[in-house]
Amino acid sequence: MSTSSSDTEFTGKRALVTGGTRGIGEAIVHRLRGAGATVVTTARSTPPDLPQPELFVAADLGTAAGAKTAAASRP
Repeated sequence: MSTSSSDTEFTGKRALVTGGTRGIGEAIVHRLRGAGATVVTTARSTPPDLPQPELFVAADLGTAAGAKTAAASRP
């Protein structure tokens, strides 16, 4: 399986990445956006330097209330 991709591999696709503001989650967000996807990300707190804050939902998905917040949002 090849690890290379085109800049349009995920064009027209949408993704939700939980914990997408640091570490592996952040890398996944960059990879998907770089390949054309629209990516919404969640984390427990909002980082100050979000490149696309309109595609971010502050929610702790480890709780029922956080999951409900994320599910109800429409970024």
